[in-house]
Formats: sequence, structure tokens, C-alpha cells
Amino acid sequence: MPGSELKKEMARRQLGTALALFLADDDPVSVHCLACGGGEIADFLAKEAGEKAFSQHALDVHPDMKQSDLTYLRNKYWNAMKHALRRDGKTRDDDDLLADFDDAQNEHYLYIGWHDYASAVGSLPIEAQVFQVWYFAKFPEKLSSEFSTEQFERLFPDLVKMKRNEQKRVLRRRIAWARRNADVMQHPRTERRKLIIGAI
Repeated sequence: MPGSELKKEMARRQLGTALALFLADDDPVSVHCLACGGGEIADFLAKEAGEKAFSQHALDVHPDMKQSDLTYLRNKYWNAMKHALRRDGKTRDDDDLLADFDDAQNEHYLYIGWHDYASAVGSLPIEAQVFQVWYFAKFPEKLSSEFSTEQFERLFPDLVKMKRNEQKRVLRRRIAWARRNADVMQHPRTERRKLIIGAI
């Protein structure tokens, strides 16, 4: 498998496992680490493919920000979860930062990772497709003003009024519904592998 194809596979495996855990309400720390790891690769792959990565969208919308600011925002919890020591060799003190972390923050990292992966590869698992619609139904303010939110609200009516556990329950139901839609499942932009793929 060529290098870039192997990197696509690494991004897909990390993002797929992250989303599977997220949908099952399992281990938000693992979701976060996998989503950030897969997302970092997907950002590179999108740029390599000549597509606009989410990071570039963010810089366009916020011209006062630098790439280093975006990297810090993506990495702040991830670094606290994966490193015991600071760069100077001293023990990290991340207790206050990690106490502020919860699974709701994973929604943004999953969206960004899958956005860039789709830009690089051109297809998504059905779970990721439905998750993206759910994301915009939950955060309509994040959609550009030139786009209507009607299609998202139609699939997920009153989502913003629900408690979070119900929002995720509705997401799982919509994924099950989409899997039964032959036209969607057979579409060339739908990748039909499981989220957690298994051995290489």
C-alpha cells in the first residue's frame, strides 16, 4: 500500500473507532485521542489532495488567528491525555484542564476530522454522513449563512431542545434508518466498511 494510501487508512481507522465509541457512549478520552490523531492526518491529506482543510476555513473566517492558535486548540486536551512530562522534562500538571473536559467537546473534533477525511478521500461511512447532518442540526450557527438549515432540521427536528443523551439516541436511530436506504448505501460516496475495521 503506497504511503499516502496507508495514511488514509490510518486516519480512517482512528476516526472510525472514535465515532464507534462516541455512538456507544464509551470512553470519551479514547474518542478524543483517536479523533485528534485521525484528524491531524486527515488535515494533512486534505491539503495534499489540493482541497481546503477545515483549518484553512477557520483561518479564513478568523483572520486574526494563526495556525499555531488552531493547533493549540486542537491539542490542548489531547496533549494532556497523552503526555506525562512537559518538554523541559518536568511533570505536567493538567488536573484543572482535564477536569474541564467532557464528551460534548468530542463532537467538534469528530466533525473536523471527518470533514477533512471526506475532502481527501471523497467518501464517508454512513455513520459519519449522518453524524455530519446531526452536527449541523445541533449547531446551526456553524453553518455558513448562504446555506439553509432546513434539511438538517427536517432529519433532526427540535434537536437543540433535547437533552444530550436523547440527542445521541436520535443520532443512532437515524443511522439505523439510513442503513436501510438502499440508494444511500449504494451511492459511490458511501463507504460500506464497518466503523471499526479490524486487522490490517
